[in-house]
Order: sequence, then C-alpha cells, then structure tokens
Amino acid sequence: MTQPAVFKYHADERRDFTRAIADLHRGLKLWRLWFELALDDLRQRYRRTVFGALWVSVSYLVFAVTIALIGSQMTGTALYPFMVYVAVGYLAWNFINASVTDGCTVFINTENWIAGLRLPFSLFVFQSIARETIIFGYGGAIAAAIIVLTGHDLAWTALAALPALMLYLINAVASHLFFGVLVTRYRDIAQIIQTAMRVLFFLTPLIWTPEQAGGLRDWLWWNPFTYFIDIFRAPIVDGIIPWSSWLFCLTFSAVFCLIAFSLFAHFRRRIVFWF
Repeated sequence: MTQPAVFKYHADERRDFTRAIADLHRGLKLWRLWFELALDDLRQRYRRTVFGALWVSVSYLVFAVTIALIGSQMTGTALYPFMVYVAVGYLAWNFINASVTDGCTVFINTENWIAGLRLPFSLFVFQSIARETIIFGYGGAIAAAIIVLTGHDLAWTALAALPALMLYLINAVASHLFFGVLVTRYRDIAQIIQTAMRVLFFLTPLIWTPEQAGGLRDWLWWNPFTYFIDIFRAPIVDGIIPWSSWLFCLTFSAVFCLIAFSLFAHFRRRIVFWF
C-alpha cells in the first residue's frame, strides 16, 4: 500500500534532521583536519610578511589604543578605564562580527572542496570558527596585556566571561549554518549583512558608553549585540554579572540555534546544487 504523502513528508523530515546531526558529529570527529586547515588559512593570509599572524595583535593594539586616546579626550573620560572598556568590547565584537560575516561565505569559499570531496559540511563550519578563535586568542593576549599595564583590578566575576565565550562559540556555529545556507542560495544577502554589521558597529556601545549616547540610549536595547557584548565585558570591566543580559542572550540563542539547525537540516542536500 502506498504510504500517504503526509507520513512520507514527516519521514523525510526526520531523516533530514538525523543526517544533519550525523554531519555535525562527523565534522567534530575530524577536528585535526579542520584545525590544521584553520592554521593554514592564517599562514596563507599573512604569507611572506615579517610578523605573520602577529599582525592580528598589532592591528588590534593600534585600534584599541587609538580609539581610547581619541575617545577619552573627546568625552573627558579617564584614559586607562576607557582603554580597558574599548579593548575588551572590541575583542568580543571582532569575534561576533567574524562569526556573522565569515558565516555568510563559509560554503561559497569552500565550493571546490564540497564539490570534489565527500566531506561533512560542518567541517568547513568548524574550520572557519577555529580560525576566528585563534584570531580571538591573539587579540585576547593584547587585551590581557592592556588590563595588566593599566592596573585594572579584576574581580572573581571576570570568570563569567568564560561561559560568555562558550555561548559565542555556540552561536558562531548557528550563524555559519544559518547564513551559510541563505547566502549560498541568495548571494546578495552577504552584501546586506556586511553593510548592516558596519552600521551596527557604530550603534553598539564599543567605542562609547551608553551614558554618552544621549537620546539614543533608549534605542540601544533593541540591538541584540548590546547584550552579547555586555555578558563578556561587564564581568571583566565592571566586575558584575549582567543577569538580565544573560537572560536575553540565552533566550535569543536557543531560538536562533533551533532555526539555524532546522534550516541547515532541510536544505543541506541542496547546497551543492546552488554553486
């Protein structure tokens, strides 16, 4: 007897989810491969330069110090506290921004690998996130140096930045799955997202404080990045755990991860036909 269409649809849907989970599992098991690919990406990016990947730290240091010097003079803010504020916030933003923008092209940039080899799609997701994490480490070393040299006192609450970083990694996977699928199908979305992230950089309290926002302060809380920056920066800079921001971030992450995984599961098999 022919299986009713509705039951066949649900069976296919379950298989899609099972295959997507298997894809993520296989990708994680190939951690040596995607980690080496991430290192090779950095080597190629800074090939034939004197400092190599250390340029990540140099550019981060120059930006953080320059913005702190200019911002403190313009607003009358004490230099050292503002420098720590900018350094930690910019460190978090760099990772979040890379998770979104790199996620847009994660499958497009690996088209030849995907078309030529039977590898899990998630391998390229983990490769991209590993590269971003290594870059985060270079910036983190400079941020730590700034904290020490400015004499900023860290409270025990600074440890709360670690679970915030774990939440960043989880959302990075979701961002790569979500935007990777969408942009592979609709290429113009990448340009829209990149433009939006440039605008959001100035609308997120990174190089200024909410107190300096004036009339815009009430609108800041509609920006989800405000909360994600807060859960990482507040424990380090202010010595507090922003529970309200954590509540928003956990709720947002749960919904976003569910949507991203569902999209990836449903369209995973079509990605190769969209190149």
